[in-house]
Amino acid sequence: MSVYAPLLGCLWRTIESYGADPGLAIDEALYRPGGKKLSLDRVKFSDFNDALNRAIDLVKDPALAIRTAQFTHPSSFGALGHAWLVSFNLRSALKRTERYQRMVDEKSDIKVLELPDRVCVTYRMLRKRATPDAIGDFHQAQLLAMCRLNFGSKLEPIEINLTRPKPVDPSPWIDFFGPVVKFDQADISLVLSNEQADKPLTVSNAELAIIHDKSIQQYLLTLGRNNILNRSRMYLTELLPSGRVTEDGLARELNMSTRTLHRKLRENNMTFRSLLEEVRTDISGRYIRNQNYTVTEIAFLLGYTDISAFSRAFKNWFGHSPTDAREQSRVN
Repeated sequence: MSVYAPLLGCLWRTIESYGADPGLAIDEALYRPGGKKLSLDRVKFSDFNDALNRAIDLVKDPALAIRTAQFTHPSSFGALGHAWLVSFNLRSALKRTERYQRMVDEKSDIKVLELPDRVCVTYRMLRKRATPDAIGDFHQAQLLAMCRLNFGSKLEPIEINLTRPKPVDPSPWIDFFGPVVKFDQADISLVLSNEQADKPLTVSNAELAIIHDKSIQQYLLTLGRNNILNRSRMYLTELLPSGRVTEDGLARELNMSTRTLHRKLRENNMTFRSLLEEVRTDISGRYIRNQNYTVTEIAFLLGYTDISAFSRAFKNWFGHSPTDAREQSRVN
């Protein structure tokens, strides 16, 4: 899984603002200003996560991820960022984020819940991370920064929820998000009133929004077809319910020899086994929150014929049973 590489430029400028050398946190192979063309490149989620954590250690500021909002620019999100700027209102912009989130970050899931009096945007990481707090901070800071670019700098949500523990000094979070920010919450979410979400934006342009949407769709199509990992993920998702997923079978689907597939996966620091587990983890994390699927059906979709084997795997991936996860999703 990967994230949109231009986000590293935002992180680079943030580190520079501390007077530190960004090159100590961001590997040269990933990003350098004026280096190789990054507009359509992607970096592994783990590489971005590691760079963010190294940056926090480098500048000795646990609130660094919040401060990246000062350097947010629509170009950091490509066509999606520019589509934001010309959306009719924040509601439509947020719905675009939900629809096209995979362009920016394939490792997360965004849902826009439209309630009678408010709009709630929830963010979930699809796999457990060793240091999720910084990623949660980064996402919420970027999301609110984009909202303020459209709506106005004075925009203050009616709720900001973070799963991270309350910091020793919460003032940077309060200064940026406002006094509504809450810590130790079950979900990461941003909540706007309907009045905030539906206020017409002065720079909206329906024609330009359509153009950017088409650009995003083309990018996602190219992303899926040209990347060996994404192609493999698509075929594995289709093959899993058959229960007959093998490396030889995947190679045949991709019209290459098993040896070539093995080499291409190795070039991406993956093996067939690790990719299969990643796909299963991704699917189970998404489907377990969908009440239309039973746990037994999810196990079948993942290629398991033994429900207990699926339950053991799920607990290994997420730290709790699928039944407990399903109950928690109902509560939230």
